[in-house]
Amino acid sequence: MKIENNKSLFLLVLIFMIGNVAFAHINPKQKEGKKINTTINFREDCTPPKSQIDQSVNNVRSRLTSGGDVWWDQEDGKYVVPIPSPGEPEVSSIFAGAVWIGGTDNAGNLKLAATTYRDGNNLDFYSGPLDDNGLTDLEVCLDWDRFFKVEGANIDKHIRNYKKAENAGEPYECDSIPDDVKYWPGRGNEFFTEKFDFELPDNIQGLGSFRDIDEDGYYEPCDGEYPIIEIRGCPDDVYPDEMYFWIYNDAGGVHSQSLGDKIQMEVQVQAFAWATNDEINDMTFQRYKLINRAISDIRDCYFAMWIDPDLGCHTDDYIGSVPENDLMYVYNQD
Repeated sequence: MKIENNKSLFLLVLIFMIGNVAFAHINPKQKEGKKINTTINFREDCTPPKSQIDQSVNNVRSRLTSGGDVWWDQEDGKYVVPIPSPGEPEVSSIFAGAVWIGGTDNAGNLKLAATTYRDGNNLDFYSGPLDDNGLTDLEVCLDWDRFFKVEGANIDKHIRNYKKAENAGEPYECDSIPDDVKYWPGRGNEFFTEKFDFELPDNIQGLGSFRDIDEDGYYEPCDGEYPIIEIRGCPDDVYPDEMYFWIYNDAGGVHSQSLGDKIQMEVQVQAFAWATNDEINDMTFQRYKLINRAISDIRDCYFAMWIDPDLGCHTDDYIGSVPENDLMYVYNQD
């Protein structure tokens, strides 16, 4: 596929023991080191992302990190399903996973950002968005090394209170909006800096998606707008029981893991889930939005999730696929 300059691509990943690329688990501590190019210029001064958080609204406890990798804590696997009772040991069915993106520029040069076992300064992705020139700096990276969480119950409360005020012909009290809804990083949110002390970028491709009731492109919670998931073909008013949003990029520093040339790609992620009484209670979902911020197109672009499953003993995991359903699965030999 081709992603034009400042054009975006949406991808959805359903995590239920499935993925796009799978390896047998090899503990990164046992792997030999490799010589890397650590040349840094004055723009490449972002530090490695540090934030981690657990997604745990249903029967899955899934670790998220802000640096392009997920489902582990840089030491152990943290995709636990089912969540154990207190005092029982937890078992992670995935050791680690991470994003791979690659393609070529107009001259045919390979551009690549691909992470496996991120460890210290061994990484390809950095926190935060890129500007229109595909650049960032340390301050932006530090500001955005975080997750934005919203709960479906608080969205329910917000919608209910707004409709109550509207039906009564009364103004809606903005101070009553739950914090996770009020400070959601939707484009143009006037309340955002009250909590986070830095400004949102103003671009049309971006940030936390929301129900844009008046269709003006700006997030206005006082007018009853609220966060939603952003998936093609999905109604524009759907939201989950729990959702996390974060942004990272491949241009904040050198690609010390893949040694690939920068794409200048911005990656916006939504991780979400529902608490239900059926199979969805054992699932988590991730939506990836790729925005090419480089001055040139990227051609023959591929996106994949590298996944290292640990389904039982890690020495006898196998993978299979059902191409007609775009499905990959993992199973254990015995």
